[in-house]
Amino acid sequence: MRYYSLPALAVMAACSSISVHAADTASTALPAPQLNMLFRYRLEAVDQDGLAENALANTLLSRFSLTQNLSHGWSAGGEFDYVAAIGDKNYNDSINGKTAYPVVADPAGADLNQAFVMYQSDSQSQTLKIGRQRINLANERFVGGVGWRQNEQTFDAVRYQASLSSELKLDYSYSSKVNRVFGSKSPQGDWSSDLHLLDLRYQPNANHQLGAFVYQMEFDDAPLVSNQTLGLDYQYSQAFSHSSRYTLYGSYALQQDAGDNPNSYDADYWTLEANLWLGAWQSGVGVEVLGSDNGIGFATPLATLHKFQGFADKFLTTPASGVEDKYLKLGYKMDQLELIAFYHWLDAVEGEADYGKELDLQLSYNLNAQHAVLLKYADYQANSLHTDTSKFWLQWLAKY
Repeated sequence: MRYYSLPALAVMAACSSISVHAADTASTALPAPQLNMLFRYRLEAVDQDGLAENALANTLLSRFSLTQNLSHGWSAGGEFDYVAAIGDKNYNDSINGKTAYPVVADPAGADLNQAFVMYQSDSQSQTLKIGRQRINLANERFVGGVGWRQNEQTFDAVRYQASLSSELKLDYSYSSKVNRVFGSKSPQGDWSSDLHLLDLRYQPNANHQLGAFVYQMEFDDAPLVSNQTLGLDYQYSQAFSHSSRYTLYGSYALQQDAGDNPNSYDADYWTLEANLWLGAWQSGVGVEVLGSDNGIGFATPLATLHKFQGFADKFLTTPASGVEDKYLKLGYKMDQLELIAFYHWLDAVEGEADYGKELDLQLSYNLNAQHAVLLKYADYQANSLHTDTSKFWLQWLAKY
């Protein structure tokens, strides 16, 4: 497959844009660039049965983002990340070889997280972005940035977004490379790819939203997860008052092998979820099913997986018999404080295996507009798959 360095193309396009409009801008200075900074310290502790040691990771993400408005709707942006390990590295960061410890997939290192040029029409109804960028589609179940990890997943891509009407929106991306969370030092840090990602959203009013998506994913470096996925999703929301409402959500997708995937399979995905907000309280119930075929599970290689099937991350890969996740959630939010709890029952789709159960707890508090703290806990109790695992996180976030 031919490889295109899209960040390099982005820089070339920016230079071209500046040259084309030099006559218009020669007498008009560009506005000052905008610099944003983010710092995220995290302590992550993991106790996993079957491993000799417990993991304790202290990491700090430092992110510097720069955007520059050019002219005639054009702008350029760049983002640099550095993940530092603080103190002893008593954990398996996925590349340090410390296999006696549980994995905390936050390897230290520097990363060019984004580098792009962007054009936005005067009416803001069309946007074209070229270069290294983050792409989060819908609820990130199939395509996302894995923003929970210290090193974000980004894409070398061309992305076009358009409002075809006031109700209909189109989002299409082509990507030749996936920059994964494991960093450039990992053999799995970058995937050469041939991705076509199409997402359509139709929202006739505030109550209804219908989505349709087609994701063609081919990976030179990971042919076993090359796939074609077609699906629909629908959300209904209804307010009782200014502080009370409910939502209903459902999605269905069908997946088959694609590209050089040596496996032949057809597997489906579906989910249903209902949520209710009454003042400060939130409750919800849902079921999510990732099926399998011929021992091959429904694949979600680009998803923000931490958001689904439990915070303990025991189901980053779908088992050969599929996985069914039935869950309850209860939350409370008052001012800057938010509490949320989940309980998951995880079972096989094919057969009657009981994989295990998981309790998840999260407390977040916004100190002010720039600072926030988070406490988080996950406890997976294995039955027939994986091993008992508990995780604890303490996080501090600062944005400027």
